[in-house]
Order: sequence, then C-alpha cells, then structure tokens
Amino acid sequence: MAKHSGQAGQDVLATVTRLVTAADGDTLYRDVYLRRAAELLSPIVTEAHYTSTLTNREQLEKLLAQARAAVGRQDWTQVRELGKSAAALQHSLETEEASLSAAEAVYGAPIVMLDPLSPGLKSESKRWSSAGQARSETIAVLAALAKEDASARDLYAARQRTLESLAVPGAPAADKRTAAAPAADPEQQALQALEHGDAAALQRLAESMLGQRTAAPGGEETAAAVPRGRIATPAVLAEPLPESCVPGAKALGLERVEVTLTSPEVSAAISDFVERYAPGASAATFDRANEGVARVELAAEEMSVPREVAALFAETISHLALHLYVNSAGLRLIPLPAPREILLVETHPDGEEPKTPLLRELGFDKRRALSRDQIEAALWKHGPRILAEHLKLDPRAFRLVCVPPDVFMRVGGDRGWGKREEWTHFDGYQVMKGGRLRALVGGNARFAGLFDLASISRDDGRENTVVRFAVIRRERLGVRFG
Repeated sequence: MAKHSGQAGQDVLATVTRLVTAADGDTLYRDVYLRRAAELLSPIVTEAHYTSTLTNREQLEKLLAQARAAVGRQDWTQVRELGKSAAALQHSLETEEASLSAAEAVYGAPIVMLDPLSPGLKSESKRWSSAGQARSETIAVLAALAKEDASARDLYAARQRTLESLAVPGAPAADKRTAAAPAADPEQQALQALEHGDAAALQRLAESMLGQRTAAPGGEETAAAVPRGRIATPAVLAEPLPESCVPGAKALGLERVEVTLTSPEVSAAISDFVERYAPGASAATFDRANEGVARVELAAEEMSVPREVAALFAETISHLALHLYVNSAGLRLIPLPAPREILLVETHPDGEEPKTPLLRELGFDKRRALSRDQIEAALWKHGPRILAEHLKLDPRAFRLVCVPPDVFMRVGGDRGWGKREEWTHFDGYQVMKGGRLRALVGGNARFAGLFDLASISRDDGRENTVVRFAVIRRERLGVRFG
C-alpha cells in the first residue's frame, strides 16, 4: 500500500469524503464522482488492499471467537497465542482506520442508490433527514470540489447550478424561478395520507386547501389551482450522435437507432397521464387513473394499432407512472414521450444470442442466466472505458446500460421482439417496501409480450432471462418533474 502522510494525505481524504457525499446526493453522476474518488484514493489505499482488509476483519472475528472458547476451557496458553495474533491484526486495522473508512465508502459503495431529490423516494443515506437538507449539503460539497479539484471543475460547477435551480420539498427556493414547486393533485395527496395512516398530514393538507379558497365570480368559493408536475424532454436526445462513434459502434455490435413517436396524440396522451398521476404515485391513486389509461389506449388505437395491443401499451404506461420505479441512476423512472431520440442499441433478433465484442469487453461469454448484480458490476467497471476507447464518447455525457423499457417497446415492434417466453433485462428497478430494489425485466410472450413489465431479485440469474445493451445520453436518466 502506498503512503500519503501528513496534511497532503488528509486533504486527499477530505476531497474523497466530499466526492462520496456528492455521489449520494447527486445520483445522476454517482458513477462519475465515485470513479474520481477512486482515482484520488488509490495511491493511499488500493481496492485490492481494501479487499484484503475485509479478509483480515473476518480473521480477527474468528480469532476472538476462538479465544472466547479457549477462555471457557481455561486454556490460557492458547488464549495467549490467539490474543497475540488478534492484537497484531487489530493494531494494523486501527492504524489505517481513516483511510480504510474512506476506502469502504468508495470501493464498497452500492452501485445504485435512490435519488434523495426525486418525489416519493427516500435515500438510504443516513446523513440527511429531508430532500432539502440533501440538496443544501450536496450543493455545498460541489462548491468546495469546484475549488479544490481542477480536473472536473466545470462538471462540479454545472451540477451545482442545476441543483440550485431544482425545487425540492423542504428546501428554500434558490431564486424566484424555483419558488413554486410543483405539487401532486390534492386529492392524490389526501389518498396517499389515508393509505399510510398519516392523520397529521391529512389535517395539514385540509387546512392548506381551506386556506387557498378564493371567492369566485358570483360569490361562490373555489379551491385555488394546484400545479402538477411537468415533463421537460431534453432536446439533446434528438441530436445526432457524433460521427466518431459510428465505426466503433458497428465493431461492437451496436446499431444507431432513431426512435420516433409518429403520433402527436399518443405523445400528448402519455405526457398528460404521467404528469397528472406520477407525482403522487402510490397504490391509492391507481383506481383514479382509469380515465387517463383509457385516453392513452384510445390515442394508441388511432394509430391503427390493434385494440388488444393498445390496451397492453396503456397498461404498461400506467404501471410505470403509478408505481415507484427508478432507473440505473436511482432517479424516478419516467415514461419519456420524446417525439424523437437517437441512440445506440443491440438490435439482434430475439432468440439469437451473439457473443459480440461488446459482450466480451464486459467480461461475459453469454447473454443468458446473468443476474442484474453481475450486469451492473460489469457496466460499472468496464462501461466508461468502452465508451471512451471504443466509441470515442464522453462517459460524463453517455452511459452504457441495459436497454430501457420504453426503448425496447418502441424499437422492438418492427423487429419482432417480445414473442418468446423469456425476459429481457431492462434498465431500472422497482422500489419495494423499505427501499429494497427488484430488477426490471420484460418482453415475455407468456404475459404481455412486447409490453410486458415485471421485476425479479437482483441476484436472480434465471435461465430464461437475457440481456440486451444500449448507449444512451445521460440526460435521459436525469429527466425530472419540472
């Protein structure tokens, strides 16, 4: 293990700690922050050394357990030998306590963490009690990082500005533009409060609504309008990909795909449905969304889509909007009604499992029976290198992911996907009680075919599940209700 002693080493550890805080608070760039933290930390403590200390900790526990048993037998000779070995291990670990603590926060960090600023999500981080506190502290560490880490100063400053302009519950508005945060429909909020048995929240909402009543023409009282969430689809998603990535994409087995929504009616119906219901996503809102589901279904039928297909499409959109799902960056997964998007996708036919150069670069020799944990670990380790070296793309602007569910549905219709009794790994997770995550899969012909959406355990490597990859712009993962 290399040594950085004195103030220089302390400064590096302080920067690493700030990067870890940024990774927990700004999960859209979590991978970028943690990679930079690993770069700074590796001269002090390598990942290999950190891994070896885990073995040492296990060995220490075993020695202490053996010593405890020896005490019970009053075998003091063995107690002395075991104690001597345990003391040496313990001293070694205590000597490196600060650097090993930083190493655990970086090398042992979970790949996916819930975004603390997304409505309805609660970060696993214990350092924050509210979204407002998470935003404030993340902005503060980004400001500090911009001063002390010149290598990514522009990124830190840009993310600081973005978070400052973001309105979140419990946070003071940064300026007048963010003073009015979008809110869910008050009836939805009341249903959520009832579902969770939160009488205090129900009372506060009622008092708030009564206080907002204004006199209408004719002397009648009406409740003031409450703004709902808006989806701002990034224009950059429709921009052409750099030509420099085309040769590498072809060599890896990726195809440039232009995804379009040919019907403005379908796009409008999806936008209206998601904006109306998703901010208050919960089981309590499901029944109230029937009319919205019907509008999406009718819009799809107007495109000459068979009624049964339109119904499956509308049901899938409703599930994505009405339940808590997150993408691989930990942000709320929102069905994107983008009229046009250009990206790279593995487009091989269902049933074929090509061992492409991309698959090999990720360290796999098969596409079937891989768990999501295995896949995410490979994408985390190799994805940035593949983007930079093979595709000439900036890993800060693009990400290599499992194919997003809406991309699979929009691209797969013309390619015959979803006609086999097997699942495809989708980018994203279903959020269960307590923040537990289940990996998204879909496309199984036994259920809803192309529009099938399900979830499995993250460590489930079942035989009838395959993986298909895509290269997307990072902005796709960062779409929020605005």
